[in-house]
Amino acid sequence: MMKMMLNGLSRLPLRPGWVDSNEFPFESRWLEIEGNTIHYIDEGPESGQTLLFIHPALGWSFSYRKQIAKLKTNFRCIAFDFPGFGLSKPIETYNFTLSDQATIVERFVKALDLKNVIVWANDAGGPSAILGLAPVSSRVRGLVVGGTFGWSLKDYPGVSRILKVFSSPLFRFLNRYGNLFARSFSFALGTHKPSTVEKNQIIMPFKDRNSRNRPLKLFKTFIDPKMGDALDRSIVYFREKSLLIQFGDKDPAITYKWPERWQNEIPDSQKFVIPRAKHFPFEDAPEETTNNFLEWWDTLQHRKKSGVAPAIAKVS
Repeated sequence: MMKMMLNGLSRLPLRPGWVDSNEFPFESRWLEIEGNTIHYIDEGPESGQTLLFIHPALGWSFSYRKQIAKLKTNFRCIAFDFPGFGLSKPIETYNFTLSDQATIVERFVKALDLKNVIVWANDAGGPSAILGLAPVSSRVRGLVVGGTFGWSLKDYPGVSRILKVFSSPLFRFLNRYGNLFARSFSFALGTHKPSTVEKNQIIMPFKDRNSRNRPLKLFKTFIDPKMGDALDRSIVYFREKSLLIQFGDKDPAITYKWPERWQNEIPDSQKFVIPRAKHFPFEDAPEETTNNFLEWWDTLQHRKKSGVAPAIAKVS
């Protein structure tokens, strides 16, 4: 394991002092992918079902701390930080595009030789997971999604306009000097009011002005037609997987009917709409999203044991 942790690193990096060990009580591990220093956590029994958590643009492995704290007793819970996010360090040539993130997802799964994985994704984690895992979809058992998409945005001009604003030169300038995007995190939550410590865990990774526009660079590639076409080709590889959908009823994505779009793309699905939650349901309603997962997991296990055919598109 130590060899895997180092994997080309001369020494183990140190966690920065702003990481709160009470809020993030997990062992940090490290590996090198494409020259980038990747931080990740790997909690729970290796023999347990593997859960792989893909963080949002405003987040890092910290985003799923509450789910992991509860699930690690019986599940193997793995969460990593994309280069330039959280505690992971990018190389100079890393461009913070959807294609770059997809490559990291694929290489990470291969590096740890993960199989039969259930992937959790929120926000930017959705398209990164779909694009990155399509080439290794045989390693994926199912998906848990919330506040995210996995297809081209060409049919959603309203979303594209918002992303164009976020990636515009003016907003990038304002964000570079005001850290507006990271500071807006609390406004995207409906049921949970984050503490000062929790806010710091989101803001501090973007303390350096040169780091603040990384999410905006990523957003710009979401509306690249070539990336959209690649997503449409990739999601087909997940059509036969099992899917759990968890969206907040205050998430603007509800108006675009993205939960229903997920059901159309991956029919073996179960949907939960969480009252008063917004765009980050796993942060907004950690207990409810965890319990929904356990209910869904029990259903999958029962089906497996009894040989019952998948229940298609159950709506809650």
